[in-house]
Amino acid sequence: MNIIMKKKHNARIYPIYKMFSWDLLFYYAISFVFLVQVKNLSPAMVMFTDALYPLFKIINQIPATAMIDKIGKAKSLIFANIILAIYLIIMIFANNIGLVILSYFIMAIAFSIKNVAEGNLLYDSVTSRNGKGMYSKLEEIGARNYYYLDGITSMLTGFTFVINGYLPMFISLVFVIISVIISTRFKEIYETKEESGSFKQKILDYKEELTTASKFIFQSKRLQAIMVFVFFFNGIIYISYTLRESLLTEINISPEFFAIIISTLTIISGICASLQEKIHGIFKNRALTFMAIIYVSTFLLVGLVTGLNINWFVMIAITLILFAIQYAIQSPYNVLRAKYLKSFATVSMRTKIDSTYNVIESISQSLMAFISSYFLTVFTVRENFILTGAAFGIILFIVLIWMRARTI
Repeated sequence: MNIIMKKKHNARIYPIYKMFSWDLLFYYAISFVFLVQVKNLSPAMVMFTDALYPLFKIINQIPATAMIDKIGKAKSLIFANIILAIYLIIMIFANNIGLVILSYFIMAIAFSIKNVAEGNLLYDSVTSRNGKGMYSKLEEIGARNYYYLDGITSMLTGFTFVINGYLPMFISLVFVIISVIISTRFKEIYETKEESGSFKQKILDYKEELTTASKFIFQSKRLQAIMVFVFFFNGIIYISYTLRESLLTEINISPEFFAIIISTLTIISGICASLQEKIHGIFKNRALTFMAIIYVSTFLLVGLVTGLNINWFVMIAITLILFAIQYAIQSPYNVLRAKYLKSFATVSMRTKIDSTYNVIESISQSLMAFISSYFLTVFTVRENFILTGAAFGIILFIVLIWMRARTI
């Protein structure tokens, strides 16, 4: 198969792969309840494990990047999805927080590889305008289909959880196995070259290359602006999931309705994935700024609304609308952010820039989750929404002023 046929083949199956493989299916709609009710963790402990996960991603980032260049993106995806299956198996049998933390370390290995290999394999496989046009289109289709599938399957998650708390985990494992099968169909576009040197030496070499990539990033005003923006904004997105689910649990939403709510929000996110082109078309280089302002504002509103002395159903309805706005922003943000990062990079630098971005994002997520974990032991969930919205509102205001001279 020649290189053009390989590219067409990969581009054709990538949206299907992403639909099944972008993240865990049949899991997140009930994962918080699973950890709290089945594994007996407190919301603060769940947030603490959330804080450790990004640190594990940082630890695994350099070995993951070295592996991708050693064995290729296609084979790396097969390996990563197999590792993800192992994560679920460990989580199923975990009977203490130590094993839960171990399972998170295993998951970090999988996503450290997937986060770099998946997007770059697609970028290698599209040709129009150096891949920029078709890349975002296929990413959008894959993301939209994932959100639809995740939303539809998650409708059933709560009911299967009521039957048996472990049943959603086993169904999620089946979807990961499907991901493994699909990943075997990808073709490597740029074959890896055999090089001398041990794997340890390659890791050491990549430390130097990532340092070079970091220097490249901070010499570019656009990339510099994106990385600073990501450091703060991705952190709030990361902790938002546990905060939302903690609030739903605090107001006594049953597992069935809990899963339905999360799945509905996920479907909304999928529908809104196609808005990335319209948002970019309207706001141009201020698109990320617009989304950040709306997103942070909803945190303050959730905290204020849930503290009002109003009808319970009215309070729930308004809160869910605000949650829906958050989900509607997350999907186009992820597509635009990935597009912008790759638009400013050469073929030789894309993987290194993605790796550097992942490290910055992981530091942000870990730091914000550790802080939020502590606050959950001191303040109520409602108060955490207010504190988070106020703090990030001030921080992002300062960051956006600093970014004014830089173009995103």
